[in-house]
Amino acid sequence: MKEENNADGNRDWMADLKKYEDFLREIDLGKYSNLREIKTVEQDLPKEMLPLDIYYEYYWDKTDFKDFNDIFEIYWEEKLCHIMKFMEKYFYGCSISFVKEGLKARLYRIWMSILTQFHFQYLWNALFDEKLVSDAELDRKGIDAVADFEGRRVGFQIKKISYRREASERRFASGRRRVVDVIVEVPYIVVDEEELKRRIESRRVKDTTKERYRKLLAQFKENFCKYDNGFVVFTENYLRKVHNKVKEKALTVNKIPYDEFLG
Repeated sequence: MKEENNADGNRDWMADLKKYEDFLREIDLGKYSNLREIKTVEQDLPKEMLPLDIYYEYYWDKTDFKDFNDIFEIYWEEKLCHIMKFMEKYFYGCSISFVKEGLKARLYRIWMSILTQFHFQYLWNALFDEKLVSDAELDRKGIDAVADFEGRRVGFQIKKISYRREASERRFASGRRRVVDVIVEVPYIVVDEEELKRRIESRRVKDTTKERYRKLLAQFKENFCKYDNGFVVFTENYLRKVHNKVKEKALTVNKIPYDEFLG
């Protein structure tokens, strides 16, 4: 892992956080709206085609925060030989532009998810002494970041939650218990506030379901902040709650599930 690059004492984490949040605020999410519904490339991508190393290099190891179109072109150039082999196997006879559009949509969803993860990490390292270490190798094992708490290696995993489902399933790769002693599942709530309000007011929705929606909406407002462009980030108070829970339990348990943070 690149501890010397992303968790040493030479980085000014508060300055990096500010720069990163400024970048997130300026993302034109509307520019990529056409990519959200494109799902023509849904096959499991081979390791050689994953964008993780590139994302970590530019958005975590460095602070060279590039627009998605720019980062995708870097990816396309670096991975083209592997992409052509992938096309021969799954998209024989299809045009390069068709596959490129589908792959771009696939990588956009990964990009949005990992930008959210990185915000948690930047904010955490700006706030706490137990610095997070994170890289593509850990990510491939299903661990977003690792910190040391009194000799116990604590692994963090961001789990998305919406009104449609409780928590997204992310499985750890084999050998994960040799990497960390404790797993912490950190909930990240993804909701459309206006849609939730409409469902709460609808006569067609059961009272028990409305109550669940009210609780989810309250949790969202308490723990997250939505920028003007629609990007949702973690709040400082929420991370302090996570940090306190980890300090309280890290020495006595091997897992802190996501529902412990949404009481």
